[in-house]
Amino acid sequence: MTRPGQVAGLRARTPLRIAAEQLLHARVADVRGAGARAARRLDPKTVHDLRVACRRLRAAVKLFGKKRLKRLDGRIEHLQDALGELRDLQLQQRWLSRHGADVHRIAGALAKAEAHVRRAVALWTRRSEPLLIRAVTRVRGRGSLGGHRMRKRLRNRLAPLEEALAQRDPLEPAAAHRIRIAAKKLRYDAELLRDAFRLSSAIEVLSAMQTALGDLHDSDVRLERLRAQPRLARAARAERLRGAAQARRTVRRARKLCSKLRQEQL
Repeated sequence: MTRPGQVAGLRARTPLRIAAEQLLHARVADVRGAGARAARRLDPKTVHDLRVACRRLRAAVKLFGKKRLKRLDGRIEHLQDALGELRDLQLQQRWLSRHGADVHRIAGALAKAEAHVRRAVALWTRRSEPLLIRAVTRVRGRGSLGGHRMRKRLRNRLAPLEEALAQRDPLEPAAAHRIRIAAKKLRYDAELLRDAFRLSSAIEVLSAMQTALGDLHDSDVRLERLRAQPRLARAARAERLRGAAQARRTVRRARKLCSKLRQEQL
């Protein structure tokens, strides 16, 4: 996964207003760069990178923004949702092709999703991004990047992940989905606050688990969708079984991480 743009010189004592504005500009730049690539070509990697850049920007807006800036979150979400629709179809097409299945039946949906993304990218570039840039100065001003408010935010993100990881069967589809969502929220906030709380190793663990559980979720979706096609359903089931071993390892690592974060850093 593409790394987010970094801001040099941030420390725990960096005033929050300064750090927030710089990090927001970096996240906007990430979306701009990925958006420029998407305007040229909507290949799966570019679509994925732009979707992740949108998620990271939304995390920064929610963490640092005041009301005026937060009101623009829906514009980022609109672009993210269009990308998600296309990404799902691209993954479906690639999987079906790999298993010798007919991909023509989703060609129409794929073309519509591509057209939707192109419109969403154009709307973002012409209207939404300029509005967001003008509002970037409307950020939280009190405290520091490593202060009480940001530490409390991380604790609040950690708690749902700890609760989700405590479920009896963490790889059951609904349970795995809860873990993945909680890990995603903590990870994107941790990326913003890594220089203040020494979170690089935590981000690595969360990223690995997010990927493993994301692959598991894709298998679950395929199993549900392909239930009436025995050959493809068997392939999806075998794929989930293979992915479950990796996912279980990442869950164990995440449990250890949560305990360490509570005891040593948060």
